Amino acid sequence: MTQLDVYYRAFKAYRKETADNSACEKERKKIIAANSDLDRLESTKYLCKINEDWVKAIEEGLEFVEKAVAEERQFIRTNGEVVPIEKVKKVSKDSVEHLAKHSEMITHVPEHEGDQLVPDKLYMVEKLSDYAVYENRFLYMMLVYIRDFIEFRLGKIETLRRTYFGKMKIDKEIVSGKSTLKIKTEIKEKRTDNPYPIPDKETEQLIKRIGDCREIINSLLNTDLMTQVAKSPMIKPPIVKTNVLKMNNNFKRSLALYDYIASYKGDGYSYEEVKFKFAPFSEAVANEIAESTRLTSFLVYKIGNGIEENLEAEYQVEEERRRIQEEKKLKERIARLKKKALESGQSLEEYMIALEDLVKRLEKDNETLERVRQEVEILNNRISALNEEQKELNRRIEALNQTIADKETEINELNQKYLGEISELNRVHREEINHLNTAHAEEVAKLKAEFSDKMSATVSEYEGKNSRLQSEINSMRETVDRTVKECEQKIAEDKAFVADFENIKKNIEKDCEAKVKAVKDELAFVRGELDGIRAQQGLLTPSHDYTSRERFKELEREYEAFHKFFTQQWEYTKKENRKNILKNSGKKGKGKKSK
Repeated sequence: MTQLDVYYRAFKAYRKETADNSACEKERKKIIAANSDLDRLESTKYLCKINEDWVKAIEEGLEFVEKAVAEERQFIRTNGEVVPIEKVKKVSKDSVEHLAKHSEMITHVPEHEGDQLVPDKLYMVEKLSDYAVYENRFLYMMLVYIRDFIEFRLGKIETLRRTYFGKMKIDKEIVSGKSTLKIKTEIKEKRTDNPYPIPDKETEQLIKRIGDCREIINSLLNTDLMTQVAKSPMIKPPIVKTNVLKMNNNFKRSLALYDYIASYKGDGYSYEEVKFKFAPFSEAVANEIAESTRLTSFLVYKIGNGIEENLEAEYQVEEERRRIQEEKKLKERIARLKKKALESGQSLEEYMIALEDLVKRLEKDNETLERVRQEVEILNNRISALNEEQKELNRRIEALNQTIADKETEINELNQKYLGEISELNRVHREEINHLNTAHAEEVAKLKAEFSDKMSATVSEYEGKNSRLQSEINSMRETVDRTVKECEQKIAEDKAFVADFENIKKNIEKDCEAKVKAVKDELAFVRGELDGIRAQQGLLTPSHDYTSRERFKELEREYEAFHKFFTQQWEYTKKENRKNILKNSGKKGKGKKSK
């Protein structure tokens, strides 16, 4: 049982004693009503968002790191020395080659020709496997670096997610008869081990993935290969890109992962401060806080008066009264059980066994009900939290709307300022233009005065050219207008032709479709008629050929065509029968008249 559970159960027991007491309820209402507008309770949590890019890069890279570790690259280190022949355990090829080059180690010649040649000394070679190659040392250094990279960021993320700030402030004065109670409470709490962070499935999944990556790294560091490599000095950057690191795909991708992690500059996460405000207090919160403040005032009153012994004595008297009452109820219950046992015709032992079975079933039902109550309570707490989150979101929406309104006001002010500046610039520009026009007019007048004759001739020449050009321009305009009219007329004719063509095309398509449908119906009818004739002649019997989808659809079309033909033929037949009947009736009438 956690500390929170202990406090919660104790507070529930305290509330159980005071909730239904009328005097306590009256005091609670007075405390709640006093200066309720000054009640403040705020809490702050942090919502972290982890960047998935570095998590995904580590997950993908670790796959190749595992394969690189599994290769267990090594080189064979050879140690050799000349030892006496009696210490030689095994003769190798290197020993024979060394003996061939150093014949001085043979000092005893065999007495007989067929005896073995035994040297006094022999070269012994010891080959040892050394796993401390540069590539393995690089893997070890990279795994340690990535482990520190993950733990550093994961630690900060968990600290932020588990951080909780709580602040409550109450200032009340309650006057009741001859009692005056002043309560001024301010509570500030900070925790970095909050077990109830803001729920965020995406962040929780990413944290789980990061934890899995850390477990993989720790398992790789605990392999025999990395344990041996850890005994060698760790390499330091920059990394020497050997042929293995450049050519071997596993080591190449491992090096790419190291380069990515080593060059990663960001924190790898972002966070948002989320505040929850409980003001004014809800009815449940106000009742609980009022109850806790009343308990504090009771403790002050008890200690200040030194009445703990009196209260303890009254407590014992009340406990004794409750015990006697419980015993009385128990005796009455036992008497009722005896009576029921006698009435049921069973012995007391059998009746007690039946009652024990019933109690066990009721205990099971009670456990089920308790679990349901706990689930309901959890759901209610969750609903309350969601309601508070909704209130906070509504508050933030209102704040954002206010910010948008402020921004719109600022934009309108900037627009007004911009229009004013534009107007001022236009005015200055017009003044400059007027000034330049005036200066230009004065300069032109001066030049005209100085060169009036030359100017007149030039003006006359230019006026003639201008008139000719104007004539040419008018002629070209007439040509252009005429051409435009012809083109527009041609376009109108083409559009009419296209419309006529589309109508003709649609009519032809409709005729073709009708003809094709008529031909298909006629063909279906002919096929149906042919099949009917064959059936009459006994040449066609139902077969599985018509059970296929295509053949059965064809048979349906034949049936529809024949049905249509039958309907039309029946109409024609009725008309012919009606004509014949009318004709015959006319002939009979004439015959009778002649007689």
